[in-house]
Amino acid sequence: MSIETIHRSCPTCEASCGLVMEVDREARQVISIKGDPDNHRSAGYVCAKSQAFRYIYEDPERLTKPVKKVGGQWQEISWEAALSETAQRLADIRDQHGKDAIAMYYGNPNGHNFSTQIYTQMFITLLNTERFFSAGSVDQQPKNLSCELMYGNGWVFPIPDIDHSDFFVCMGGNPMVSQGSLMSAPDIENRLKSLQARGGQIVVIDPRRTETADIADQHLFVRPGTDAFLLMAFVNELFATNRVTPGRLLDFTDGIDTLESLSAPYTPEAVAAITGVTAARLRQLVDDFCNASAPVLYGRIGLCTQQFGTLASWLVDVVNILTGRLDARGGAMFPRPATAHNDPASAPPELGYNRWQSKARGFPEYMSMLPASLMAEEMELQGEHQVRALITVAGNPVLSVPNGKRIHAAMANLDFVVAFDFYINETTSGADIIIPSTTQLEHSNYDFMFTSTCVRNFAQYSPQTFAPPPDALDQYQILNEVTARMNGMTGTDLEAIMLDGLIGQLLDNAPELSHLSVEDIKAKTAEHQGPERLLDIMLRAGPYGDKFSGDGLTLAQLKELPHGIDLGPLQPRLPELLATRDKRIDIVPEVITADIPRLQAALDKGPGDHMLLIGRRHIRDMNSWLHNLNNYARGKNRCTLLINPQDAERIGLTDSGKAKITSRVGEFEAEVAISDSIMPGVVSLPHGFGHTYRDTRQSVATTLTLGVSANDLVDDNEMDMPSGTSVVNGVPVAIVAA
Repeated sequence: MSIETIHRSCPTCEASCGLVMEVDREARQVISIKGDPDNHRSAGYVCAKSQAFRYIYEDPERLTKPVKKVGGQWQEISWEAALSETAQRLADIRDQHGKDAIAMYYGNPNGHNFSTQIYTQMFITLLNTERFFSAGSVDQQPKNLSCELMYGNGWVFPIPDIDHSDFFVCMGGNPMVSQGSLMSAPDIENRLKSLQARGGQIVVIDPRRTETADIADQHLFVRPGTDAFLLMAFVNELFATNRVTPGRLLDFTDGIDTLESLSAPYTPEAVAAITGVTAARLRQLVDDFCNASAPVLYGRIGLCTQQFGTLASWLVDVVNILTGRLDARGGAMFPRPATAHNDPASAPPELGYNRWQSKARGFPEYMSMLPASLMAEEMELQGEHQVRALITVAGNPVLSVPNGKRIHAAMANLDFVVAFDFYINETTSGADIIIPSTTQLEHSNYDFMFTSTCVRNFAQYSPQTFAPPPDALDQYQILNEVTARMNGMTGTDLEAIMLDGLIGQLLDNAPELSHLSVEDIKAKTAEHQGPERLLDIMLRAGPYGDKFSGDGLTLAQLKELPHGIDLGPLQPRLPELLATRDKRIDIVPEVITADIPRLQAALDKGPGDHMLLIGRRHIRDMNSWLHNLNNYARGKNRCTLLINPQDAERIGLTDSGKAKITSRVGEFEAEVAISDSIMPGVVSLPHGFGHTYRDTRQSVATTLTLGVSANDLVDDNEMDMPSGTSVVNGVPVAIVAA
């Protein structure tokens, strides 16, 4: 045995903690994975998910070769056969029935593979279908849309400067479990406790007393789906008490005066009944926030996945702007990633919204995507708009998208389904061909996405641990080959087009590089190939880069820094970061304010009398992912219906007993867990369970983490407008003892 030590970042969640690994390359074995004490960001901290990519690599049920369904049975086929048949069948369907006869779904695990993120854009561009769906419209799209409308770029996110804040208000998030979503912050527990140790406070506003609420100074129950009302009342109170203090933001922000009239109907008294938060408590929150020296308001997935997700996401930024806490130390600030992918030059030239509409019900696209809740309905259409083929990329919409049973049934009527995945799961089991990628241990990585959500700027390169098996391909190679073959090219041709395109874009937007040509940059980056070459170009052209000469960051340099590199604390970036046409913040975008009448109508209607269902997250879960890993599946049942004791007594439920939950679209039974951590009138089920489909190859998931799919209760007719995001929080349900 020859043991080597490897340093890398964890590819499982947004925190991207530093790891030190002991491996035997010859035996292709991982000996141990521990936190890297010398890592500049995490300083030795890791959570339970740090072992996940090892367990995935070792999972005997993971596919390592392509398979094809023949006579209802899976048979291994060659890589060449898989790529050729996939490309040919997709091309034939496109040529015979049009580009929109092909639908595509893109899953969350792609966020942890930088090469896939880069190459998917070329795949989507050349596929050119209007039927592109992703997990984004089941979680975060309202935040993307509100940021694009206000700042000009949907991937520019204000991140809490948590290390310098003294009053942290958390809505719709549970960073103690998520490790910080849109707030990439290793060891978030100690960061939050440090805030308290320096005299600060934490306030959690949530229908459930979450793990984060347990360590908070205050917790306010709020009725699911009503955060926009609460935030409107916050804005109302700021104007009513003359505490609108945007400071320097006023110099480049338009529309602040309009907010006073928009918020006028939403007094603390007017929203108290619908939110469940008393006027007195809301006013105290506003007082505490305004009296703190460095407060910040943070909202996350729970705000996005409700009936007014876009309004709620927008209002979080509105509050931070009105109080002068945007782009301010200890407030909400903008990271500066080393690849500059959130700089103004990276913004789309036009608003990617409503350029076309779904064939079913006419919903607007956003960022070239349609609402995932429409997947089944779009696939069921007949005639000229009929979907004939589906591509899934590292996603499991049957469990991750509302009314997944309907998606599963619709897939059976398609002419061709191909899945780029290494599991035969609830979705891929309905495919004709499955092409597996390498795992995280078999390719290098760079935390491309999450360097734009970090609480302190950093960069880290993660080397390949094991060489992939012969003929095995990474996800980007699969995408590249299929795209090329569909369009009469070779993979080499497509690589060249991508390289020239990236360099050309950089030269068009970087005057400081005007003395260089495309060929100059190619020559200076020839030591790297594929996605690493593209990464090197982005690093060198970025804000810390060497600009292809002199001193500065390069990929070669980063490879010599196994613990990553600290690029300093968050710094003010406005107004230079703005990518709007006039380089100003539009605080009252027309797309958003057009949704205000819908909010007013709901306020006039008042609270209903239904029980409301919300989701929840566990530290060992990643949606439907990780459930086939025995080490994470063991222990007591995590897929339980959380219910308040008052409701349990009224309905006649007992702890560990069974309840039948019914919505407009579905019903099932689940184990009951009674707790005062959930507010009365609300129940909670975790997301991503329901491994009840028997044609999968996930023996652990179908036994130890079986559970029920909360999405089978989620109404696919209910979406946030304007983003098209599924309403998975605040679902009306009826509950009886089973």
